[in-house]
Amino acid sequence: MDLFDVIVIGAGITGASAANHLTAAGYTTLLLDQGDFASGTTGRTSRLQYSGLAYLNALNPPTRLLRHPRQAFEAVALARRSMRDRSAFIRAVPERVRPVTFFLPIYRGDPVSVRRMAAGFALMERLDPGGVPLSVELIEPTEARRDPRLALLRDPDRLQGIVKCVEHQFNWPERICLDAVFNAAEGGARVENHMAAESLARQGDGTWLVTALDRRRNAHAAFRGRTVLNAAGAWVDRIASASGLGLPRINQGEKGANIAIRMPPELEGVGFEGLTRRGEPFYVIPWGKLHYFGPVNRPQEPDEEGYRVSEAEIAALLDELNYLFPNLRKTRSDVLYAWAGVRPRTAKTGHPAGGSAVRLHDLASEGAPNYFAYTGGLLMTHRSAGREMVAGIGRRLKPSATSQSLRGSARLPPSQADRTVLQGERGEASVTGLVYACQHEKVLDLADLMRRRVSLGWDEGLGCDFAHPVAQTVRDVMGWSAAEASAQAGSYIAAARRDFSLA
Repeated sequence: MDLFDVIVIGAGITGASAANHLTAAGYTTLLLDQGDFASGTTGRTSRLQYSGLAYLNALNPPTRLLRHPRQAFEAVALARRSMRDRSAFIRAVPERVRPVTFFLPIYRGDPVSVRRMAAGFALMERLDPGGVPLSVELIEPTEARRDPRLALLRDPDRLQGIVKCVEHQFNWPERICLDAVFNAAEGGARVENHMAAESLARQGDGTWLVTALDRRRNAHAAFRGRTVLNAAGAWVDRIASASGLGLPRINQGEKGANIAIRMPPELEGVGFEGLTRRGEPFYVIPWGKLHYFGPVNRPQEPDEEGYRVSEAEIAALLDELNYLFPNLRKTRSDVLYAWAGVRPRTAKTGHPAGGSAVRLHDLASEGAPNYFAYTGGLLMTHRSAGREMVAGIGRRLKPSATSQSLRGSARLPPSQADRTVLQGERGEASVTGLVYACQHEKVLDLADLMRRRVSLGWDEGLGCDFAHPVAQTVRDVMGWSAAEASAQAGSYIAAARRDFSLA
């Protein structure tokens, strides 16, 4: 049985980034995930390489800085990290992001004035000198009324003003995770999807034994590691509990629900950030010719309910959308699909949905030497998280292999000798690309292929119109019969309708 320096459990963006950075630092690394890479929360994010402005809410009102200095310091640190990671990622991998203009309407009676909002943006840019600019502009109410995009907003007579800025959107979050996974593999890491870790046990020689269910073969496998890094997101406590480690709870899940709707043509490509009537941030984000809205947040365990949007949540989202844009009068029939995910949040006493801290936990003091766990991980700060995890593990364990340059580039499909394509709402997938993914990117089923290897799974119909032709196109390379390919397509369509409330 091979001995790895580090076994990373969980191949969402945090685990994938950890594996890539650990491999580059010279650690022999094994990466495991119970499902496909990026199939959990990573594929259900807001899809923004967000500046982190909302973290500064912890400084409002300013007197909170004096009453809760630690919370204020933490908020500024998170905002600084977000801004710097934003600039670094946009410059390093421009293929994976695109700029989006956002409007933030400020009303009389809101907890933040236009002046304070402008000061917040100025602070954000000072936290990242020389970074990618937010391009902030202030729009007066009279000017807003002349702009057809802004005339749709509620209560024009109560507007203090509108802040305009430029954020960046990940054009494909799952693929960013796959970039990290396969960059790690190219560096020498072993990467395994559909390999569910079931137990961890400390051995007499100080190593860890990880047993897992190999879902491809319906058989168990065992792996040895000098160190375990639990990066399973919302499932970190469940893995520790199942192994009987007796560790304290370190994660509290928070469900975020979103809906997708087609908006008026004048709003295509622009986003909005407002406040719900409870004073919580509410985003209207463009996605191709659609927009998605949310989130509605609440505490949630990482179960099936956490990854499906209830009718009550859809109704709440519509209610807030129609509050922000009262003249649109959107109804349930306008909802094209919906999705939800459970965010991993660092446990915080008195906060049912946890806190916003992003943290590497060294559990040696809890009787688990060389066992680490990561909580609060975010797509938008995954690269700094990778560096943090390497540094933390490095204080306990030296790498057994030679370090190498970090592979951080986007992994683009091979040049298309065969120009045959399948056309989708948000783009196209070449037959060459489909076959390449099936041959080289550890595809098990049609969802792996359509939602995470090519982009057909995120068009307006979630790829359902393409399920059968794609399945038949790749059936030979996947070893499926015609009947099995048809069954794969049927299963994909059924899951899309069930899990995404597809209209």
